[in-house]
Amino acid sequence: MNLFSPLSPPELTKSQRITWGQLHGCAPALAIVEATLKQQNFSLVITSNTSSAIALENELEFFAAETGLKILHLADWETLPYDSISPHQDIISERLFTLYQLPLTQQGVLVVPITSLLQRLMPQSYLVANSLIVNVGDKFNPQNLRQQLERAGYRAVDTVYEHGEFAVRGSLMDIFPMGNESPYRIELFDDEIESLRTF
Repeated sequence: MNLFSPLSPPELTKSQRITWGQLHGCAPALAIVEATLKQQNFSLVITSNTSSAIALENELEFFAAETGLKILHLADWETLPYDSISPHQDIISERLFTLYQLPLTQQGVLVVPITSLLQRLMPQSYLVANSLIVNVGDKFNPQNLRQQLERAGYRAVDTVYEHGEFAVRGSLMDIFPMGNESPYRIELFDDEIESLRTF
């Protein structure tokens, strides 16, 4: 077995298999970041469970902080296959964010617990077709969007607090989309979007 320093990753080819041992503490995260940067590619890292995935993601973000390397994490559903309860809204949102970012990421690291890797995913075309993209100046019909959101499982509320909620008040529409860290406020002037901001 060859031993490599975490700071000096080996040159890899597609057909080559290398065992990289004797990495202790947070050295595996440093080695992954350095290898991904050197190869200028996208790396998939599989962990044994969710807690080790979260710990590794935090370490990767530390070592990649000044490199511009994107670190993504596909969260586990945290439910059993035959549970009658749905996964938490934050988990759904985090997974949608990751799945939307994957095709846009040329160089980065995806951390996946083995339980998540074994589950089927929606096709990319389905995700893109069911995404909402709006810009200032676009024509906008709140009633049409309200119906689309309700069909997608969003809840109409008085005040938006959680993922999957929306509220309509006159010329204002607040939405907390899945896959976003903050809710958005859409302000209309007649039938056009006048402003679009987070709150």
